[in-house]
Amino acid sequence: PPRSTLFPYTTLFRSAMTFGLTFISIPLPTGAKVHLGNFACTLAALLCGGLTGGLSGALGMGLNDLAQGYSWSTTLRTFIVKFIFGFTVGILFQVFVKKQKLSKALMYVVAGLFDGLFVVFLVLFINGQLNIVIGDANKGLTVSILCPILLGIIGVLLTIAAIFSNKLKGVSSVVLTVSAIGVLINTIMEFLLRWLFKGIEAGATSASFNASLVDSITKLPANFITGIATVVITVIIYLPDRKSVV
Repeated sequence: PPRSTLFPYTTLFRSAMTFGLTFISIPLPTGAKVHLGNFACTLAALLCGGLTGGLSGALGMGLNDLAQGYSWSTTLRTFIVKFIFGFTVGILFQVFVKKQKLSKALMYVVAGLFDGLFVVFLVLFINGQLNIVIGDANKGLTVSILCPILLGIIGVLLTIAAIFSNKLKGVSSVVLTVSAIGVLINTIMEFLLRWLFKGIEAGATSASFNASLVDSITKLPANFITGIATVVITVIIYLPDRKSVV
């Protein structure tokens, strides 16, 4: 059957797989955990494309957060970050392996969006602050220099990946590269949105955003360990699994 016909079934299957594998986790003293959800999302993106990868990550891990009773900020962050993560890995893979011109153009667009955000946040940082008014005009979010730097890194990474997509040879090398880029983007977005959403949830005051920044920093080791495990397991598992009909 055409791929479009199988899309709902493959997406549901991969989302369920991601949902289940996210439960396989190791909690860390920081309150974060190392889990296999990112691996399932990456595998879905490589085998089924960016849209299925993004949806399986967002639905699988987002619904997992709901099932475990996490707050709205955690669940919303998961839906957003995991969609970006899976979608990016899938599109990058199509650019590197299948040499799809449309995917390459889309990657330039996504890179341009992050480069644009870099410029906007840099200007806001130079001017002092970005005010997010939530119920009280005196409440606002002070933007750290980390925001433009991290957003700029994502934009540069995606731009370089699109430019040099024809230079990388071998499926294993491509899988390693796109998985590593996806993991780095996932880590950066997790950090930024945890900082933002936790601060808003706690009251959107300077103190709450400072506290959420500390929390985001303490969660970084779990993100890095999960990311390394994701890349290693994906490279090991992908080649046999690529022959799967799903």
